[in-house]
Amino acid sequence: MINLFLALSGFWLVVVAIIAFIIIIGVIITVHELGHLFFAKRAGILCHEFSIGMGPVIYKHQFKETTFTIRAIPIGGYVAMAGEENLTDIVKFNDQIGLNLENDKVKEIILDEKVESQITGNVFEYDFEGKGENKLHISLRTETGNNYYEIADDAFFVFSKNKRYQIEPYDRSFDSKSKWKRFITLFAGAMNNFILAILIYIIISFATGVPNYDSNVIGEVTYSETMEYPAYKAGLQKDDKIIEVNGNKIDTWTDFQKELENIFKENNTTIPLKVLRGTEEKSFNIEAYTYIVSIGLSNMGSSTYGLKNITVDNKQISGLEVGACNVRYINTPSNKIKTGDILTGISVTYDEKDKENPQNIDFEKKEITSWSQLITIFKDIKSASKIKFQYYSKNTDDTYTLVDYEASGIAEPYTDEVLINQRIEKIQQKIGVAPTTHFSFFGCIGNAFAQFGNDFTLIFRTLKLLIAPSGVRQVGVQNLSSFVGIFSMVESYINSGFLSLLGLTAMLSVNIGVVNLLPIPALDGGRILFLIIEAITRKKPSKKVENIINNIFFVLILALFVVVTVFDIMRIINK
Repeated sequence: MINLFLALSGFWLVVVAIIAFIIIIGVIITVHELGHLFFAKRAGILCHEFSIGMGPVIYKHQFKETTFTIRAIPIGGYVAMAGEENLTDIVKFNDQIGLNLENDKVKEIILDEKVESQITGNVFEYDFEGKGENKLHISLRTETGNNYYEIADDAFFVFSKNKRYQIEPYDRSFDSKSKWKRFITLFAGAMNNFILAILIYIIISFATGVPNYDSNVIGEVTYSETMEYPAYKAGLQKDDKIIEVNGNKIDTWTDFQKELENIFKENNTTIPLKVLRGTEEKSFNIEAYTYIVSIGLSNMGSSTYGLKNITVDNKQISGLEVGACNVRYINTPSNKIKTGDILTGISVTYDEKDKENPQNIDFEKKEITSWSQLITIFKDIKSASKIKFQYYSKNTDDTYTLVDYEASGIAEPYTDEVLINQRIEKIQQKIGVAPTTHFSFFGCIGNAFAQFGNDFTLIFRTLKLLIAPSGVRQVGVQNLSSFVGIFSMVESYINSGFLSLLGLTAMLSVNIGVVNLLPIPALDGGRILFLIIEAITRKKPSKKVENIINNIFFVLILALFVVVTVFDIMRIINK
């Protein structure tokens, strides 16, 4: 019965994640494409279709001259503008076609002999663009001779009874507009994504407020059903007033943070503090949550943050119990460190760049005695180094099996270059408390723009790691995320609440906006690049050449998308 309940819970979690994913991606894409549509309409560009999604149409609605569609695959979207299709090849010399007139002008050009027409004949001359002083027209050779017909600006090509395509006068095409109107039409999609993200971050800031650093009162003690955070585990409570840390008086949250920093700078993991609960003073010694990000080791969720004693083959063993972890291996050994394992030894081979301080170099195997010791070791590792562990792997029956240095496989910590680039602290130590919050209009606005700025620059920092020259390449295509990876992120955010999903939506909106502005053909940024070239050379690039380049890069982007998706799927399987 319990297994059935868990299975149903997992099933509904996936269903909710799918719905949330479709809504999030749908909103981001809709906002993006609405930017293109709005400014295209303002510029007088004919927009044939506004599409959300790709693939087969599942819903469509005609509104004036634009067809609004929702397609089956909730990935991507587009605004089909006049000038993107080559209409001169639709009709050829001597083709037999039909015409339907309205107010003495051609309203329909019939290309399907099964569709009735008022006039039929063979084409011998036409102009479907009407550049300059020329009028849209077509001339047919009929039974009565050669006849000239003026074409209405809103005439349609009729390919079949259910397929029509509005004709594109040159003055309604994208290419006929000024450089500024073309630029803002292309840029507007990303601009809308940025506006959406800022608005979301403002909403989140207004909902949560900003930290009150002038108070020493605990506003929140972090709790999770899956793991105990140190402050909660020790017994700290909301509304406790922190009055002393490590023997020093605390008046504000800023004082508290400074004292924690001083303790952590010394690589200590124990925080002695006093709080005032009502009128009663209470003392605590809290073992901090330690996360060594560069290697992916933490004590979060372990039964003890100090040494743990276990018995293996009637022998007492002491070591550090691993909590939540994700140790990075160059090769993937059969025995990989996991939650519950006991670390007993470490062997470090330092990179040449870390030999500037010879006293820190240690090629010998070292017994692990504390998290403080591990913090000290990994603070000294700055460049590409290789790590081997000795540990006892926890079995399903709560017994342990020794995995020695050679069997453990080689682990590689992230270098300082990678972590600094991504603005990630190498060693994170927390106890799981947060200050009280209060509403500050300008503080909330400032927080929103600061978060937006961090998201905006993140993709450029990542691109630097991908393409810039580096002594060691630790970030590659395998670290990127496709829509499969984004779905996995949405699934992990579901349990964190609505505001967390909003934050994820904002972050994704910024990323999609920035990616679209990259100067890569087939993206908005690539088309803007061609526009810049036109402005510099004062000559329009060949439309044919531009289309060829765009098509080549579109295929390359699709290939990259497939590769990244495969890596995403492999990550999910390996979990």
